[in-house]
Amino acid sequence: METIRKILMMMAVVAVAMFSMAASCEKQPEPEPEPEVKEYNFDLYVCAVKHGGMSKNKNGTYVRSVPALTADQPRVEFTGKGIDITEDYTLESITRGKYYYQVPQKATGGFVKFHIERNASGEETIVEDAEVPFKTNVFDARKYTHAWIDDGATLVLIGTDAKHTSVFWTKLAESNLAVQSEGTFNFTLPENYGSFSTAGLLTYRKSDNKLFYFYMDKVKSGITDAATSVTHITVIDPATMNVESNTTVPGEIMEETAGSAYGELMQSMIVYDEADNMYVAGLRTIDGKEMGILRRIKAGSKTFDTTWNGFPNPEGKLLTIQYLGEGKALCYSRDEALGTKIDSKSHFYSIINLSDCSRQRVKYNGQDLQYCGGRFSQRSAVVGGKAYIGVGGETEGLEEATYPTIYIYDCKTGAVEKGVELSKGFCFDIIRAMEAK
Repeated sequence: METIRKILMMMAVVAVAMFSMAASCEKQPEPEPEPEVKEYNFDLYVCAVKHGGMSKNKNGTYVRSVPALTADQPRVEFTGKGIDITEDYTLESITRGKYYYQVPQKATGGFVKFHIERNASGEETIVEDAEVPFKTNVFDARKYTHAWIDDGATLVLIGTDAKHTSVFWTKLAESNLAVQSEGTFNFTLPENYGSFSTAGLLTYRKSDNKLFYFYMDKVKSGITDAATSVTHITVIDPATMNVESNTTVPGEIMEETAGSAYGELMQSMIVYDEADNMYVAGLRTIDGKEMGILRRIKAGSKTFDTTWNGFPNPEGKLLTIQYLGEGKALCYSRDEALGTKIDSKSHFYSIINLSDCSRQRVKYNGQDLQYCGGRFSQRSAVVGGKAYIGVGGETEGLEEATYPTIYIYDCKTGAVEKGVELSKGFCFDIIRAMEAK
């Protein structure tokens, strides 16, 4: 009898365990659905005569929106097509989803939100969705930096006054641009320093819900002498905009961030990897020349990792950086030996391996992509596992000019294919990937 009782007890335990397992399986949450793949249009910006950006060209700025950049698309023409934004809007803009946000070229005394719309016949127009006048803090076109907080519901702007001696901030609601709050930071200039950087760089780190603001103390307003400037890393609570820490960066680590005058309104200078490590493009003076440097702030840290430089042995300035995934970044930089003017054909694309800081030129059919003019350019967009990279388009010596061409880099495999061409006769400056209208 004792044996039978033990057997029955064991059977009961097994039954309870099986029931518990079944119940547990029933309660298991279903796996997360695959992220929705959004469709994108590509907005292409060109300038007449010379490259634009940062108010350097007023000969004409044009934009066209196209559905794809693959080689099977017709050549993108600009003569008699597209939108002329020269008088009303700037090349420099904040983008999110399908919308643009900016202080426009036209005098509105405020901030606007708009999108590009294409009608059934293919004609494109700009549709303004919202406009708000500034209150106390007045931002100039091109001269501010930004970050998104509250899951994109709030846009934070930071800029300086007309004399660049005070730094202020404003929060705008994304939906209608209503001013939510504004204020001024209590930053002071050291003795013998006369101004702050026009905009600095602002970014939001999601993992610890912090804003990072990079700004400079300058001896005088205007063109920066990086060797005499002092860069700061300021950590800010996005809810209150209170400064939590303000660290001075030693000059041998970084003298100046890229984009200190204009923020990231046109070019990408700060990226994050999967672990939320932050990478910041900047420069140092080496042998009397301003050379690029790429510094890292590890997740959870508030200062640069002084032992790490992702851009060793630079040929010149590091102008843009974009994260490609799996520890790789696309950079656009300059070879000082080939020219330092805006239109000098000395700018080129490389892939940085962030694990060992090695760097290789982007190639097509075994050949390096050609050098480009355009220092203030963002002819690359990363979306859907691809990097769309534009080269060419200089107008000097038109009889020898090649068609501006898009090359498409597969972020996983590294394979490069040739994409669509653009018409000759214009300087190619920007690709923006925008959610389909």
